[in-house]
Amino acid sequence: MKEKDYFEMVINFRRAFMGRRNVRFRRALRIIRETIKRHTGATRVILDPVLVDAISTNKKDKIVRRVRVAAKKIGEKTYLVQLAVKA
Repeated sequence: MKEKDYFEMVINFRRAFMGRRNVRFRRALRIIRETIKRHTGATRVILDPVLVDAISTNKKDKIVRRVRVAAKKIGEKTYLVQLAVKA
């Protein structure tokens, strides 16, 4: 698998809305980590605090439907995931 140094993608949180309401935020964070690991082969994924704030307003159950993220390679199999701004 070829590793990418920088890329942007849209992650849908459809799976986070299934199930109980009080685990949506935690599940959304896990979906981001799993998606980045699957597409890059990373062993460590670091989430930017701005991205975490943009996912949920109350850090519990009200989350957005999808988010556009930018993943940047910062080390050996380590990626930093940030909120991507549309140009």
